[in-house]
Amino acid sequence: MSISSLNNNQPGQAGSALPAQNAAYSAQNSRNQLNSVLVQSLDVSISSGKQSQTLLFHASLTNITQILNADFSNQDGSQQTQGSASLQISSTQLSISIQQDGQSDDNSPEATSKRILDGATSMFALYQQQHPELSADDQAKNFVNLIRQGFEQGYGEATDILKSLKVFNGDVQSGVEKTKDLVEKGLDAFLKSNLSSSAQSASSATGTSQASAS
Repeated sequence: MSISSLNNNQPGQAGSALPAQNAAYSAQNSRNQLNSVLVQSLDVSISSGKQSQTLLFHASLTNITQILNADFSNQDGSQQTQGSASLQISSTQLSISIQQDGQSDDNSPEATSKRILDGATSMFALYQQQHPELSADDQAKNFVNLIRQGFEQGYGEATDILKSLKVFNGDVQSGVEKTKDLVEKGLDAFLKSNLSSSAQSASSATGTSQASAS
């Protein structure tokens, strides 16, 4: 089974589905274009579970980029053109990341989680440009929340596919779950590195109080 067989979109259809004169991309159009990038970039065999890490990478980056583009498109009318441009930039970044991933011989949880984190966090500067109204700390918090949401959706999609193929067990399951754990820890570290000292202290105090309450 391949990525393309799991997707109803064929290469080229995503582009034709976009309104010719519409500068603002809807969430569905964003997803269609991103799926087209996936189909055209790499046809991944996962029937044996050997490409489970590649599947997780693709699903994660697709959902993360979709979540970010939906956020950008929700900006006020003066920023709609920027939102459209951001989709093109993100799609290009995703295509490059997928091609690099396909060329890699290292599909370990460590390597896959790093590629997911690198691809996701590379869009932080773009998010900051889209949200100048937020403080630096809020930019970091909101961005990481969106990335987590996209990653969890991608993880769910990937594991559902692996379960349907009856290969989500043994080394495949443990490897995918380890990748998830490493991504979550990486996002925690990214957030901490982008928070001010006062915000870090407040976050630590909140975490301590919640732990005590439990």
